[in-house]
Amino acid sequence: MKNNLRLNISFILLIFFISNILSQNVFTDKIFTENIKTVQLYPENNPLGEAIIFLNEQQPLILEFDEIDSDYREFAYTLIHCNTEWQESDLSPNEYLDGYTEAYIQDYQFSQNTKVPFVHYNLTIPNYDIQIQYSGNYILKVYPEGEAENPIITKKLYVVNPLCTVGGNIVASSNPKTRNTSQEISFKVNISALNSRFPSREITTQIQQNGRYDNQINNLEPLSIRDGIMDFNLQKGNIFPGLNTFRFFDFSSLSYNSEYVYSTDKTGNIDEVELLISKKRVNTPYKNEPTQFGKFFIESKDYSNADSEAEYALVTFLLSSENPYTDRDVYILGGFDLWRLSNKLSYDYNSKVYHTKILLKQGYYSYQYALKKKGENKANVEEIEGSFYQTPNSYFVRVYYRAPGTTYDQLVGWQEIKNYND
Repeated sequence: MKNNLRLNISFILLIFFISNILSQNVFTDKIFTENIKTVQLYPENNPLGEAIIFLNEQQPLILEFDEIDSDYREFAYTLIHCNTEWQESDLSPNEYLDGYTEAYIQDYQFSQNTKVPFVHYNLTIPNYDIQIQYSGNYILKVYPEGEAENPIITKKLYVVNPLCTVGGNIVASSNPKTRNTSQEISFKVNISALNSRFPSREITTQIQQNGRYDNQINNLEPLSIRDGIMDFNLQKGNIFPGLNTFRFFDFSSLSYNSEYVYSTDKTGNIDEVELLISKKRVNTPYKNEPTQFGKFFIESKDYSNADSEAEYALVTFLLSSENPYTDRDVYILGGFDLWRLSNKLSYDYNSKVYHTKILLKQGYYSYQYALKKKGENKANVEEIEGSFYQTPNSYFVRVYYRAPGTTYDQLVGWQEIKNYND
C-alpha cells in the first residue's frame, strides 16, 4: 500500500514537473500586429551587423521600426534576461538591469509626402535609462504604454562577456555523401579563464547559419577537452547544407527598374513593384553572385531621409513551378520578416507560378525560397535553391557558461566564422 502511494506521488510530481517545463514561455523574434513593419536591430552605424553588445563596451544597438498609421503612439520597452533556450531566466530585472526596468521610446518621425502613412520609431539601447549588467541572451520587448502583456515586437539580442576565445574555419563536409553540398564548421574554444572543473556540464555551444534559428545546432559534444581547450573539429553534428547564394532585388528608387525588378507601377494609391519570375536552382551549376545573407537595409535614392521619406510598395514575388508541392508550402525566407517564415506563396495553376505580395519599404532585400510542412518549424531550402559546399556563408558560434552555484547562463564567447572576404 505504501509503495503504491509513493509511486502515485512520484508520478504526480513528475507530471507537474514536465507540465511546468512545457508551460514556460519560449521567446522568439516576433511581430505581433500586421501594421508593424521594417523591424531592424543592429549595432550603431552598421545596419547589416548582428544584434550583439559586448559587456562594458560603448557601442549600442539601434532598434528601428514603422507603424503603418498617421497617428503617434507611446511605446514602452524592457529587456528580459533568458537562458540558452530563450526562456526567462531566474534573475530579476533589478539584478541584470541598472537604472529603470522599463522606459519609453521618445525618438519618432512622421512620414513625409508618402502614399502610405507611417510613424518611424527609433531607440538606442543601452541608454541613460537602462543599462545592462549581465551577459547572456536578452529579449527586447516593445509594447504600448501600460500594456506589457500585449507586445508589438519581441526581438533577440546578445550581450557577450568575452571570457573565452573561439577560433575556427569552414571546410567541405567530411562525410563523403555530402561533400559537394555541405559545409563543416570546425572550431576550438579556449576556456582557460573560466577555471571550469566540469566543462562538459557547465559549458554549452551553439552554431547559427546566417540569421536563421530553425536549423541552429545546439549542445555540441566536444571531440576532446585538454589543457583548457575544447575541440569541436571533425564532428558529425557540425555539418550544415551549404545552400546557395541569396536572391536579391533593389528598389531603392521607384523611378527605374533595377536588377531583378520587372516593373514599377506608381499610378495607384499604393506603388507596386513586380519582380522577375524566379526559377528553381536545384540541379543547376553553382554560380557565385553577390549576397547579403538574407539581410536587408532601407535606402531611398529618390529622397534624402529614408527613415521618413522612403515609400512603401506592394512587392510581388513569383516562383515558377511546373506543379505545386502537395505536402508542403512555399515560403520566403529572409531577415526582413525576422526569418519567421510568415510569407506563404499561393500556386496559380494557369500560369504555373507561386506568387505573393508583401508590403515593403524602399531598399535592398535578400531572400531565399523555402519549403515547410504544416506544423513544422524547420525550412527546407535546398530543394528549391540547391546546395553547394562553396557557397559563401556566415556562421556564429556562441559559448555559454553556467557557473557552479548559479542558475543563469552567461554568454562568454562569440565568434563569426565565414568563408568569404568582405
